[in-house]
Amino acid sequence: MQKYNSIPNIIFDFGGVLMNIDPQKAVDSFQQIGLEDVRLIKSEYQKNGLFDKLEKGISSADQFRFEIRKHISRKVSDEEIDLAWNSMLLDLPFERLELLKQLKKSHRLFLLSNTNIIHWTAYMRKIKETHGVCLSDFFENDYYSHNMGLRKPDPKIYSTVLEMEGLVAGDTLFIDDMIANVEGARSVGMKAHFLDLENGETVLDLFERS
Repeated sequence: MQKYNSIPNIIFDFGGVLMNIDPQKAVDSFQQIGLEDVRLIKSEYQKNGLFDKLEKGISSADQFRFEIRKHISRKVSDEEIDLAWNSMLLDLPFERLELLKQLKKSHRLFLLSNTNIIHWTAYMRKIKETHGVCLSDFFENDYYSHNMGLRKPDPKIYSTVLEMEGLVAGDTLFIDDMIANVEGARSVGMKAHFLDLENGETVLDLFERS
């Protein structure tokens, strides 16, 4: 397997690459609180859908909860909706933080994640409680779709990060577990690696470690 230690700039995806996630858990949890049509969850990730708007910061957390309630017949609290939505967030293995800590000594590291304010709040708290650290400390800068008004794989989100950080595309590696996002990065000239989670690949496999 190719190792990427020689590339000076590395941009990491978050969910799937660093933090383990299981989107099916969110589907199951929404069903448990009364969301009958689970097809809604997949369809709403499409452009201008409910989740798409949330991850672009177009919709607020309150607007998101309001729209979810339209599809649930019983009364549900904000907490129930958030718990269902956040159930897909699993763990961030300590070894991956150690990898970031090591790489930061010799590389410029950045984070680029499609996320939303509800998930962001939950996993920032979870990482602090579990590891006693702030995720942002491992990167020069961390970029989140809900703050940028853009989502991967829109080529503009990659070019924006490159421009803001003064990075040369050909000297920059992007790592993601979704092939569409990898192709988006390649479309602006970046090197990119598709992390094949289904075949057991992890981010730890991509670098030689001391």
